[in-house]
Amino acid sequence: MAQEIEPFVRWGIPHLIAVALTLLAGTCIALLGKKAAETVRLQFCRVLACILIGMFVVEFIWRHTGGVNTPWQENLPLHFCSVMVIISAIALWCRKRWACAVVYFGVLTASVQGLITPALADGYPSFSFFIFFFSHSMLFLAAIAVIFALRWRARRKDIVRSLLLMDAYLLAIIPVNMILGTNYGFTQESPVPGCILDYLGSAPWYYLWLQLPALGLFYLMYMPLKDCQKP
Repeated sequence: MAQEIEPFVRWGIPHLIAVALTLLAGTCIALLGKKAAETVRLQFCRVLACILIGMFVVEFIWRHTGGVNTPWQENLPLHFCSVMVIISAIALWCRKRWACAVVYFGVLTASVQGLITPALADGYPSFSFFIFFFSHSMLFLAAIAVIFALRWRARRKDIVRSLLLMDAYLLAIIPVNMILGTNYGFTQESPVPGCILDYLGSAPWYYLWLQLPALGLFYLMYMPLKDCQKP
């Protein structure tokens, strides 16, 4: 007899454990980045990039082979976090500055919201529970690896460039949502009640009101990691 899946409960025991394990893994990566030799750090980042791509492929196959009971239009890899998986892999494997910047600013402000207020229906031990938290946790770990393993440092221009690239994603996905009737990037409505977007007005205008606060937050994030040798 198949085990009955309970609905997901925000900040229930499984949610707390998932967040705690993510923070523990992030701490381990930070310690590795501080103590390991450069070759070890770079090899670790490439392994992490491969895990991200493997996870991306597994989730895509799962979604399109009956893993979820939703229309195909809603199972395309077009959510912001799906795009961030690819960008994170580029950052960790190729060490591209623009990719590292988007991962740092984008994951630690936007994608991490998925760990705090998950848009998830099924709770533990469903496969969707595991794949949701694994994918969002891996994004967080990628951002930590960019900081400590790649030892990337920010420049002032990274602030605006990262925000513009994130805005470009939103502008590109809005017509896609209009055509397909989907909600990628949550430009049609916020993902779950209580998330930060609920306090900024209606969709998609909440992203417009978010621009100045985002710039301010990005600047605060830039300060501890600024490259003192570059403007």
